[in-house]
Amino acid sequence: MMETALSKPAGTPLWRRILAGLVWAAVAAYLGAAGYMTAFQRSFLYKPAPEWQAPADSALTGAERIEIKAPDGTVLVGWWLPPKRDDRPVYLYFHGNANGLSRRATRFGYMARDGSGVLAMSYRGYGGSGGAPSEAAIHADAGTIHAELARRVAPERIVLFGESLGSGVALRLAAQVKAKGVILDSPYLSVMERARAQYPWLPVSLLLADQFRSDQFIRQVDEPVLILHGTADDLIPVEDSERLAALAKPRQVTRKLYPGERHVVPLDRGPMPDILAWLQAIP
Repeated sequence: MMETALSKPAGTPLWRRILAGLVWAAVAAYLGAAGYMTAFQRSFLYKPAPEWQAPADSALTGAERIEIKAPDGTVLVGWWLPPKRDDRPVYLYFHGNANGLSRRATRFGYMARDGSGVLAMSYRGYGGSGGAPSEAAIHADAGTIHAELARRVAPERIVLFGESLGSGVALRLAAQVKAKGVILDSPYLSVMERARAQYPWLPVSLLLADQFRSDQFIRQVDEPVLILHGTADDLIPVEDSERLAALAKPRQVTRKLYPGERHVVPLDRGPMPDILAWLQAIP
Protein backbone atom coordinates (compact mmCIF):
# COMPACT_ATOMS: atom_id res chain seq x y z
CA MET A 1 0.00 0.00 0.00
CA MET A 2 1.27 3.38 -0.93
CA GLU A 3 1.41 5.92 1.82
CA THR A 4 0.48 9.54 1.14
CA ALA A 5 2.61 12.13 2.96
CA LEU A 6 0.56 14.55 5.02
CA SER A 7 1.44 18.21 4.41
CA LYS A 8 2.20 20.36 7.45
CA PRO A 9 -0.37 23.14 7.90
CA ALA A 10 1.06 26.48 6.89
CA GLY A 11 1.38 29.08 9.66
CA THR A 12 -0.41 32.45 9.61
CA PRO A 13 1.44 34.68 7.17
CA LEU A 14 3.58 37.34 8.78
CA TRP A 15 1.70 40.18 7.07
CA ARG A 16 -1.58 38.98 8.57
CA ARG A 17 -0.10 38.85 12.06
CA ILE A 18 1.25 42.36 11.64
CA LEU A 19 -2.09 43.61 10.33
CA ALA A 20 -3.98 41.99 13.20
CA GLY A 21 -1.58 43.56 15.68
CA LEU A 22 -2.06 46.97 14.16
CA VAL A 23 -5.86 46.60 14.22
CA TRP A 24 -5.86 45.55 17.87
CA ALA A 25 -3.50 48.40 18.75
CA ALA A 26 -5.77 50.88 16.96
CA VAL A 27 -8.86 49.50 18.74
CA ALA A 28 -7.11 49.67 22.10
CA ALA A 29 -5.94 53.24 21.45
CA TYR A 30 -9.45 54.28 20.35
CA LEU A 31 -11.12 52.72 23.39
CA GLY A 32 -8.48 54.22 25.67
CA ALA A 33 -8.97 57.69 24.21
CA ALA A 34 -12.76 57.35 24.39
CA GLY A 35 -12.53 56.20 27.99
CA TYR A 36 -10.23 59.08 28.90
CA MET A 37 -12.48 61.66 27.25
CA THR A 38 -15.52 60.18 28.97
CA ALA A 39 -13.92 60.07 32.41
CA PHE A 40 -12.56 63.63 32.28
CA GLN A 41 -15.18 65.31 30.07
CA ARG A 42 -16.34 67.75 32.72
CA SER A 43 -12.81 69.01 33.30
CA PHE A 44 -12.71 69.88 29.58
CA LEU A 45 -16.09 71.64 29.66
CA TYR A 46 -15.94 73.52 32.96
CA LYS A 47 -12.87 75.69 33.51
CA PRO A 48 -13.44 78.02 36.46
CA ALA A 49 -11.46 81.25 36.36
CA PRO A 50 -8.74 81.01 39.02
CA GLU A 51 -9.18 84.50 40.40
CA TRP A 52 -12.00 85.55 42.69
CA GLN A 53 -12.85 88.99 43.99
CA ALA A 54 -15.61 90.40 46.09
CA PRO A 55 -17.63 93.09 44.29
CA ALA A 56 -16.01 95.75 46.47
CA ASP A 57 -12.58 94.74 45.14
CA SER A 58 -13.61 95.11 41.50
CA ALA A 59 -14.33 98.21 39.47
CA LEU A 60 -18.03 97.64 40.05
CA THR A 61 -19.63 100.06 42.47
CA GLY A 62 -22.94 99.52 44.19
CA ALA A 63 -22.82 95.73 44.00
CA GLU A 64 -23.08 93.33 46.92
CA ARG A 65 -22.18 89.70 47.35
CA ILE A 66 -25.13 87.49 48.20
CA GLU A 67 -25.34 83.83 49.17
CA ILE A 68 -28.21 81.54 48.24
CA LYS A 69 -28.53 78.00 49.56
CA ALA A 70 -29.57 75.37 47.03
CA PRO A 71 -32.03 72.64 48.11
CA ASP A 72 -29.13 70.20 48.58
CA GLY A 73 -27.39 72.61 50.96
CA THR A 74 -24.77 73.89 48.50
CA VAL A 75 -24.05 77.60 48.98
CA LEU A 76 -24.19 79.59 45.74
CA VAL A 77 -22.67 83.03 45.37
CA GLY A 78 -24.04 85.89 43.29
CA TRP A 79 -23.35 89.56 42.67
CA TRP A 80 -26.38 91.79 43.13
CA LEU A 81 -26.77 95.30 41.78
CA PRO A 82 -30.22 96.49 42.82
CA PRO A 83 -32.13 98.47 40.17
CA LYS A 84 -32.17 102.23 40.73
CA ARG A 85 -35.37 102.79 38.78
CA ASP A 86 -38.67 100.92 38.98
CA ASP A 87 -39.21 101.17 35.23
CA ARG A 88 -35.94 99.44 34.32
CA PRO A 89 -35.38 95.69 33.82
CA VAL A 90 -33.28 93.42 35.99
CA TYR A 91 -30.84 91.11 34.21
CA LEU A 92 -30.30 87.58 35.51
CA TYR A 93 -26.85 86.81 34.13
CA PHE A 94 -25.22 83.43 33.38
CA HIS A 95 -21.51 83.52 32.51
CA GLY A 96 -19.36 81.35 30.23
CA ASN A 97 -17.49 78.13 30.96
CA ALA A 98 -14.04 79.72 31.44
CA ASN A 99 -15.12 82.89 33.19
CA GLY A 100 -16.34 84.11 36.52
CA LEU A 101 -18.04 87.16 37.97
CA SER A 102 -14.78 89.02 38.55
CA ARG A 103 -14.02 89.02 34.83
CA ARG A 104 -17.42 90.50 34.01
CA ALA A 105 -17.43 93.48 36.38
CA THR A 106 -17.07 96.01 33.55
CA ARG A 107 -19.88 94.34 31.62
CA PHE A 108 -22.21 94.44 34.63
CA GLY A 109 -21.43 98.12 35.03
CA TYR A 110 -22.54 98.84 31.46
CA MET A 111 -25.72 96.85 31.96
CA ALA A 112 -26.62 98.80 35.12
CA ARG A 113 -25.66 102.24 33.77
CA ASP A 114 -29.26 103.25 32.95
CA GLY A 115 -30.61 102.22 36.35
CA SER A 116 -31.22 98.57 35.51
CA GLY A 117 -30.45 95.85 38.02
CA VAL A 118 -28.17 92.83 37.64
CA LEU A 119 -28.03 89.53 39.51
CA ALA A 120 -25.13 87.39 38.28
CA MET A 121 -24.85 83.77 39.31
CA SER A 122 -21.56 81.98 39.97
CA TYR A 123 -21.93 78.33 38.96
CA ARG A 124 -21.11 75.50 41.34
CA GLY A 125 -17.37 75.11 41.61
CA TYR A 126 -16.82 78.64 40.29
CA GLY A 127 -15.70 81.73 42.24
CA GLY A 128 -17.10 81.42 45.75
CA SER A 129 -19.81 78.83 45.09
CA GLY A 130 -19.54 75.36 46.58
CA GLY A 131 -19.99 72.00 44.93
CA ALA A 132 -18.95 70.79 41.48
CA PRO A 133 -20.51 71.80 38.15
CA SER A 134 -22.72 69.60 36.02
CA GLU A 135 -25.49 70.44 33.58
CA ALA A 136 -28.25 69.13 35.85
CA ALA A 137 -26.89 71.02 38.86
CA ILE A 138 -26.43 74.28 36.95
CA HIS A 139 -29.96 74.16 35.56
CA ALA A 140 -31.39 73.43 39.01
CA ASP A 141 -29.35 76.25 40.54
CA ALA A 142 -30.52 78.65 37.83
CA GLY A 143 -34.08 77.95 38.95
CA THR A 144 -33.13 78.57 42.57
CA ILE A 145 -31.45 81.88 41.71
CA HIS A 146 -34.44 82.95 39.60
CA ALA A 147 -36.81 82.20 42.46
CA GLU A 148 -34.69 84.39 44.76
CA LEU A 149 -34.69 87.23 42.22
CA ALA A 150 -38.45 86.91 41.70
CA ARG A 151 -38.86 87.57 45.43
CA ARG A 152 -37.00 90.86 45.02
CA VAL A 153 -38.54 92.18 41.79
CA ALA A 154 -41.58 91.44 39.66
CA PRO A 155 -40.90 88.46 37.33
CA GLU A 156 -42.03 90.45 34.28
CA ARG A 157 -39.03 92.76 34.77
CA ILE A 158 -36.49 89.92 34.63
CA VAL A 159 -34.36 89.55 31.49
CA LEU A 160 -32.45 86.28 31.25
CA PHE A 161 -28.96 86.93 29.85
CA GLY A 162 -26.61 84.08 28.95
CA GLU A 163 -23.18 84.30 27.37
CA SER A 164 -21.50 81.35 25.66
CA LEU A 165 -22.12 78.32 27.92
CA GLY A 166 -24.62 80.43 29.85
CA SER A 167 -26.79 80.84 26.74
CA GLY A 168 -27.98 77.26 27.17
CA VAL A 169 -28.64 77.88 30.87
CA ALA A 170 -30.73 80.96 30.05
CA LEU A 171 -32.71 79.13 27.36
CA ARG A 172 -33.48 76.15 29.55
CA LEU A 173 -34.67 78.48 32.32
CA ALA A 174 -36.75 80.52 29.83
CA ALA A 175 -38.57 77.32 28.87
CA GLN A 176 -39.64 76.94 32.52
CA VAL A 177 -40.38 80.45 33.81
CA LYS A 178 -41.91 83.71 32.62
CA ALA A 179 -39.55 86.57 31.81
CA LYS A 180 -39.47 89.88 29.98
CA GLY A 181 -37.08 88.46 27.41
CA VAL A 182 -33.96 86.40 26.76
CA ILE A 183 -30.55 87.64 25.56
CA LEU A 184 -28.09 85.13 24.11
CA ASP A 185 -24.50 86.29 23.61
CA SER A 186 -22.39 84.06 21.32
CA PRO A 187 -24.76 81.09 21.66
CA TYR A 188 -24.19 77.54 20.45
CA LEU A 189 -26.66 75.15 18.87
CA SER A 190 -25.75 72.62 21.55
CA VAL A 191 -22.62 71.61 23.43
CA MET A 192 -23.09 68.20 21.84
CA GLU A 193 -22.75 69.71 18.34
CA ARG A 194 -19.64 71.64 19.38
CA ALA A 195 -18.12 68.44 20.79
CA ARG A 196 -18.97 66.55 17.59
CA ALA A 197 -17.17 69.18 15.54
CA GLN A 198 -14.11 69.00 17.80
CA TYR A 199 -14.02 65.22 18.17
CA PRO A 200 -15.63 63.80 15.00
CA TRP A 201 -14.07 60.38 15.64
CA LEU A 202 -15.96 59.87 18.92
CA PRO A 203 -19.61 58.77 19.42
CA VAL A 204 -20.28 62.01 21.27
CA SER A 205 -24.04 61.56 21.65
CA LEU A 206 -23.40 58.35 23.59
CA LEU A 207 -20.49 59.54 25.72
CA LEU A 208 -21.29 63.18 26.54
CA ALA A 209 -23.10 63.60 29.86
CA ASP A 210 -23.69 67.37 29.70
CA GLN A 211 -25.09 68.19 26.25
CA PHE A 212 -26.84 71.57 26.82
CA ARG A 213 -29.36 71.08 24.01
CA SER A 214 -30.21 74.70 23.21
CA ASP A 215 -31.64 73.45 19.90
CA GLN A 216 -34.35 71.77 21.96
CA PHE A 217 -34.76 74.42 24.66
CA ILE A 218 -35.42 77.31 22.26
CA ARG A 219 -38.44 75.55 20.77
CA GLN A 220 -40.15 75.83 24.18
CA VAL A 221 -39.49 79.54 24.72
CA ASP A 222 -42.36 82.03 24.31
CA GLU A 223 -40.52 85.22 25.29
CA PRO A 224 -38.72 87.52 22.82
CA VAL A 225 -35.13 86.46 22.16
CA LEU A 226 -32.18 88.70 21.23
CA ILE A 227 -29.08 87.02 19.80
CA LEU A 228 -25.71 88.81 19.75
CA HIS A 229 -22.80 87.30 17.82
CA GLY A 230 -19.46 88.42 16.41
CA THR A 231 -18.82 87.27 12.85
CA ALA A 232 -15.20 86.38 13.67
CA ASP A 233 -16.07 84.19 16.65
CA ASP A 234 -13.43 81.44 16.66
CA LEU A 235 -14.96 79.43 19.51
CA ILE A 236 -18.61 79.18 18.51
CA PRO A 237 -19.20 79.69 14.77
CA VAL A 238 -21.66 82.40 13.87
CA GLU A 239 -23.58 79.78 11.90
CA ASP A 240 -24.60 78.19 15.22
CA SER A 241 -26.66 81.21 16.20
CA GLU A 242 -28.20 81.34 12.72
CA ARG A 243 -29.33 77.73 13.02
CA LEU A 244 -30.53 78.35 16.58
CA ALA A 245 -32.61 81.36 15.50
CA ALA A 246 -34.24 79.28 12.77
CA LEU A 247 -35.57 76.87 15.42
CA ALA A 248 -37.35 79.56 17.45
CA LYS A 249 -41.02 80.38 17.09
CA PRO A 250 -41.78 82.70 14.14
CA ARG A 251 -41.11 86.43 14.60
CA GLN A 252 -39.70 85.78 18.06
CA VAL A 253 -35.97 86.28 17.46
CA THR A 254 -33.90 89.38 16.75
CA ARG A 255 -30.33 88.58 15.68
CA LYS A 256 -27.56 91.17 15.69
CA LEU A 257 -24.18 90.48 14.10
CA TYR A 258 -20.98 92.42 14.77
CA PRO A 259 -18.51 92.31 11.85
CA GLY A 260 -14.98 91.33 12.80
CA GLU A 261 -15.78 90.80 16.47
CA ARG A 262 -14.75 87.62 18.24
CA HIS A 263 -16.28 85.58 21.04
CA VAL A 264 -18.51 87.59 23.43
CA VAL A 265 -18.53 91.10 21.99
CA PRO A 266 -17.74 93.89 24.51
CA LEU A 267 -20.96 95.73 25.25
CA ASP A 268 -19.45 99.14 24.49
CA ARG A 269 -18.74 98.08 20.89
CA GLY A 270 -22.34 97.95 19.72
CA PRO A 271 -24.39 95.44 21.71
CA MET A 272 -25.54 97.74 24.54
CA PRO A 273 -27.46 100.20 22.31
CA ASP A 274 -28.97 97.22 20.49
CA ILE A 275 -30.03 95.68 23.82
CA LEU A 276 -31.68 98.89 24.97
CA ALA A 277 -33.51 99.36 21.66
CA TRP A 278 -34.71 95.76 21.73
CA LEU A 279 -35.98 96.13 25.30
CA GLN A 280 -37.76 99.33 24.37
CA ALA A 281 -39.62 97.51 21.60
CA ILE A 282 -40.96 94.77 23.89
CA PRO A 283 -44.62 95.55 24.72
